[in-house]
Amino acid sequence: MRAEDIFNILVRQHAEMLTAYIHSVAFDHSNVDDVFQETIITAWNRLDAFDRARPFGPWLRGIARNHILSSARGKRRYRAHIDALQQIRIDEQFDQVENSPGDSFSDRSAALLDCLEKLHPDSHAAVDLVYVRGLDSTAAARSVGASDETFRKRLYRARLTLAECLKMKSLFKPSDGVPA
Repeated sequence: MRAEDIFNILVRQHAEMLTAYIHSVAFDHSNVDDVFQETIITAWNRLDAFDRARPFGPWLRGIARNHILSSARGKRRYRAHIDALQQIRIDEQFDQVENSPGDSFSDRSAALLDCLEKLHPDSHAAVDLVYVRGLDSTAAARSVGASDETFRKRLYRARLTLAECLKMKSLFKPSDGVPA
């Protein structure tokens, strides 16, 4: 099998997770597709540097992270968006999902979407504002007319409910704790 064919298979296998990763760490969510494409081009151009004894997913995510940081600096909007500890935790969570046996990332995403749909509308809105739209909790609280404390409690309860739902679907182990 040609290197190009193997590369295409690996990219298709990791595309959804890479997109989710870029969304989770990107400064500007409007350029997720651009970062994805730049990552794939860079990976192809540096394929000879890839250590085949190591997993492909973390290597792709490292390239994506470098593109995100480079883009943020280039636009003079660089800031400490995600501190090092948060970045390590995000990487560990993606590694855990990638290395766990069973369902594909696509199956896990579908389960999460199903659990999201079961949330109370206020909880669903809180998750959407913070994790999809990228608002901080203060801005999100303001947008729904709630106090900061009320909104944070709502978001915390939504995360607990999601964790329980995913645990019931056997996609989230109790030892994993509550998702951040």
